[in-house]
Amino acid sequence: MTDPDAGGRALITGTGAVTPLGTGVENFWDAALHGKSGIGEITLFDPSPYPSRIAGECWDFDPTDFVGKKQARRMDRFAQLGIAAGIQAAESAGIVDLIRQRPERVAIVMGSGIGGLSTWEREYRILNERGPGRVSPFLITMMVPNMAAGQLAIVLGATGPSQCPVLACATGGEAIAEGLELIRRKDADVVIAGSSEAPITPLSMAGFCAIRAVSRRNDDPAGASRPFDEGRDGFVMSEGAGALVLESEEHAERRGAEPLSAVAGYGRTTDAYHVTAPDEDGRGVERAMIHAFEDSGLSAEDVGHVNAHATATPTGDGPETKAIARVVPHALVSGTKSMTGHSFGAVGATEGIMCALALKHKVVPPTINLENLAEDCEELNYVGSEPIEAPDLKAAISNSMGFGGHNVVIAFTSVE
Repeated sequence: MTDPDAGGRALITGTGAVTPLGTGVENFWDAALHGKSGIGEITLFDPSPYPSRIAGECWDFDPTDFVGKKQARRMDRFAQLGIAAGIQAAESAGIVDLIRQRPERVAIVMGSGIGGLSTWEREYRILNERGPGRVSPFLITMMVPNMAAGQLAIVLGATGPSQCPVLACATGGEAIAEGLELIRRKDADVVIAGSSEAPITPLSMAGFCAIRAVSRRNDDPAGASRPFDEGRDGFVMSEGAGALVLESEEHAERRGAEPLSAVAGYGRTTDAYHVTAPDEDGRGVERAMIHAFEDSGLSAEDVGHVNAHATATPTGDGPETKAIARVVPHALVSGTKSMTGHSFGAVGATEGIMCALALKHKVVPPTINLENLAEDCEELNYVGSEPIEAPDLKAAISNSMGFGGHNVVIAFTSVE
């Protein structure tokens, strides 16, 4: 049962997403439930010289569906993605007019693990080839990672607090946690919380190939991302953005909003172990899960679903499964990066949306490409290639684990 002395929850009243599974939450969710893969050969640059030539691109995304052409040209792709997700979330929650009426009570928390990498790479080439006088005057405002948050606030007219968490692959979870805290402290009535990333660039791919972190299954893109599977050979890079509208219960009730579910609490820890790998027993993420239960007032028995970080790497999957086995061995476990790939800072937000929708619709999304469990992964209640109906699902957690040893776990609950 939920502890009445817990920190307090925020209702999720809107969502927005741009992912390799499609633009818009309906497309994203429908594709996930059908076990579709968003992975294909890279088109954003020529990948032919690279040992890994596959990624999850947002193939149907057009920034001018959300902002004007001139405005879009002055934004890096990561900011375009984040703004699109934020606008969708605001529209789905029905708060666009509300923002105009009380802009000071609406906050933005939109993170990015890297920021404007494609802009940085392009302008550095121009500097070397054509000299400093030809570098764009928009370089700085396109490159810095807080610009998705800043530009979204400008587009929507929100003048409450704005933040940009930067926590590597745990950024999206951190954004949701910070959004919840803004609601709890009464610093805002409404928070648009999310994250975005556009890392599919020549330099980024070269770096991850150099450390042999990415899959080289180029002849089978759809089967390349294989969380927990013995055939996994690294993660698949992707891009995307997700945003959730969080509201205080009083505010949502006052305006008659119909919530999808709620953010009930969070846990945050640091491994202090290694820059890219969690400790072998997964103690850091285990402590984060326990803290999330304490903060939300949930018991481990209340949690019926885990959206695992599940990057499809031996260094990550094994320790995380050990932690899950010790804390919530009964829960249905999904590795949705099998379909979306790994969008770094953005993925905590999109996987948070997965949890919110799983609780709303009482169905848990699948893990594709899980054919033979890897020896280093614990036996858990994995959701295989088909979604599982879960009519009694009351609570779920989303795990995020970032380079540097950062762990963020978000606890979600049903509102029924």
